[in-house]
Amino acid sequence: MRSNMKLRPVVVALMASGALLSSVPVMADGITASTQSAKNSTVDVGQVNAAAQGTSYLGSREAQSLSQKTRFDSGQSIKVLDKPELAAAGPVGGSAQALSYAPGVSVSSYGYTGSTKTSISVNGIKQGWGGFSGGQIDNGSLSVTFDGVPMVNPSSGLWESPQVPQNGILQGIGITYGPGNPVDRWYNNIGGQIDFVPLQPTNKAGASIKMSYGSYDTKNIVFNVRTGSIDGWSTILAGGSGSGNSYRQTPDGFANPSYNYAWFLKTRKTFSNGDFSLGAYLAKGSGYRPVSIPLNPIAGVTMDGTPNSPLYSQATSGYYSSLPENVWFKRDGNTTWLVYSKLNLALDSMVGLHNTLWYRNGHRLHFHYNNYGLSNPGNLYEYNNPHTDVYGDKLWFSVALPYNDVNVGGFFLNSRYNSRNAFYNTNPPYYGSATVPNAHYRSDYFDQTDLAAFIQDRISPMKNLHITPGVRFINYQTRYTPAAQSDFAAAYALNPQNNQGALPTASNSFTKVEPSVDFNWQPMKWLAVFASYAQAYKEPQVGGGGGLYQSTPPIYSLEKSADYNAGIKIHFKDAAYLHNFFLLASFYHLHYTNQYIPFYDANGNYLGDANGDSIYQGVNMALEDDPIYNLHVFANLNFEKATFAHYVTGGVSYDGLPVSNVPSSTFNIGTAYSYYLSGVLLEPRIWYQYTGAQNMFNNNTTAPSQQKMPGYGTVNLGFDSTIPTRGSIPGLKDVKLSVDILNIANNRYNEFQYITAGGLLGGSSAGQMLALPGAPLTVYGSIAVNF
Repeated sequence: MRSNMKLRPVVVALMASGALLSSVPVMADGITASTQSAKNSTVDVGQVNAAAQGTSYLGSREAQSLSQKTRFDSGQSIKVLDKPELAAAGPVGGSAQALSYAPGVSVSSYGYTGSTKTSISVNGIKQGWGGFSGGQIDNGSLSVTFDGVPMVNPSSGLWESPQVPQNGILQGIGITYGPGNPVDRWYNNIGGQIDFVPLQPTNKAGASIKMSYGSYDTKNIVFNVRTGSIDGWSTILAGGSGSGNSYRQTPDGFANPSYNYAWFLKTRKTFSNGDFSLGAYLAKGSGYRPVSIPLNPIAGVTMDGTPNSPLYSQATSGYYSSLPENVWFKRDGNTTWLVYSKLNLALDSMVGLHNTLWYRNGHRLHFHYNNYGLSNPGNLYEYNNPHTDVYGDKLWFSVALPYNDVNVGGFFLNSRYNSRNAFYNTNPPYYGSATVPNAHYRSDYFDQTDLAAFIQDRISPMKNLHITPGVRFINYQTRYTPAAQSDFAAAYALNPQNNQGALPTASNSFTKVEPSVDFNWQPMKWLAVFASYAQAYKEPQVGGGGGLYQSTPPIYSLEKSADYNAGIKIHFKDAAYLHNFFLLASFYHLHYTNQYIPFYDANGNYLGDANGDSIYQGVNMALEDDPIYNLHVFANLNFEKATFAHYVTGGVSYDGLPVSNVPSSTFNIGTAYSYYLSGVLLEPRIWYQYTGAQNMFNNNTTAPSQQKMPGYGTVNLGFDSTIPTRGSIPGLKDVKLSVDILNIANNRYNEFQYITAGGLLGGSSAGQMLALPGAPLTVYGSIAVNF
């Protein structure tokens, strides 16, 4: 392995930031630079031989990080969702539905497509907001990237799943459990990182299009067009759009519709000593959010909030019932667009330069109508349209030394977040509007500057042992500027007391050190023993209806995690019954301290906060294999215990209680079998998914509780038939027909439950359980054409 040789040109060694693994250069034949002494070899940078991985994609660091070999060589705990597991989400499922097939990941939502928002939990640490109250105790504590570019709002900490609504434009999804290595870390990797890797430019030209239709008038179309390599340039355009109605039923026939779209364009120029790429991404998901429903009838909780209306509950008005549109609706939309460039250069045979420059805009729009009780309240409408603008640059050098691979560099970003919101009633005697609200309002600005510098060294004293110590130095700055007095000047003149940003201008700056180390020892070529430790910090989330800076003095510390992961990996490329076999089994322990936990009511009012210190520990297992060449299987398993070492709110301690909304276990297993019949490739598929019991949050006490939501599972079926065209139509390769049946047993279950404080539905609901029911049986048909 250390003989003098000139390796085939590669681009993977020098790809840009945001990959799942440390930036270990990976050659076209799978040899890592750590096993190839820099003093005995010369590395040329160019086009990767991706055909060795069974794909025509040009190499990118993000795409390479999805491979089994790269994961096997890493000292981190990493799961990759590839095409079979993405397909398990169904033809209209979005990023959140796909993520639910990773071990330790659970999701809860009010919808079933990529259009609607979802709360995502990875090993108990949460990201996103499913549109419900309670239990988002550690929200915004997962990093999310698209093609290596960060997508999370640095101020609020949130990323919403409708920002990646179309799985058909993805090559795969990677999940890093824990903060990860310094070279890959961003500004909120408390519990881990989710990496969405889109389809990449290809060597050969081609195209595909897929159309789906199914239950609840759900429609979806997704496509990609690839130019192939032309004078070193290769470009891909991919996109999709979908729409559908809710399975929640209203008495007035309102369908609670939703829609989404996503467009992705990337062009890459490969040259003798590196590559340069430009990318652009635009996505939006919007849907009406049905109201949470009581499990059982509650006095005073009726279909319109008046005493003479039928009771509203799963037991009385129907399991999937919802309030009529003329009483309550909420249109919830999230839009993101980003542009970015990546430059990778081999400065000589040992040193590589990498740079990623990006700009991202995020916009959220909640348009809420609440006339429940038919009382024309002063805050009949809510128009919540916050937005954020972020730009930044990440630069680092990779240096291949004898027995060492060093990465050193850093990033900066600047962001501005405007928390604009308005509650109003257009009717007399209020005469309010979205621009002159008569009830609560806010428009405050949070300017964030995040700086990070890092160095890590992958030390390889022998070819089967790799140790990667690293350290990051961070400086996070937040500046708060209240602006409602100018942005809502007329409302402020009339009702200054309704301004939710009541505090004066303020700022904070924190400097911290984040040490980390991991190791990977391979006593046999198919077995790796690994372990990692890392510390990470993040700013507490801000914005909302008050909280830090706006209603609470900004006296706080950065939130902190200390994470341990250890386990084994087993990898066989081509052994008896073990073709492309990969097994990950790991134990984790994460201690999350200095947690800031704010609470808000249904009208956006800040109610107070809690301080937390929580511990998450459990086991993850993931398996994928082709035991015979036409049979694929996958399985993922998690067991977890999450508790509060410390939780205080309102002067009351709830130490020792379980962390809410963390399933005790998750499990899924699936298989697909392919065979030919009369020249047609047939593939039946079956898979099962289970989410275990989880403790609920009590909004009435603003604290975790001992009450549990029961576990649930679904059985799902699919059938594909691929018909070759045999050249009957020039350029057309094949046509694929598919049927997917999700939740074939039509099992009734709730994805989320919580104990209400009574503010949402009134009556005698305080202390009662509200729920979001999961999707019933759904059926989809699809046709895909490949060129």
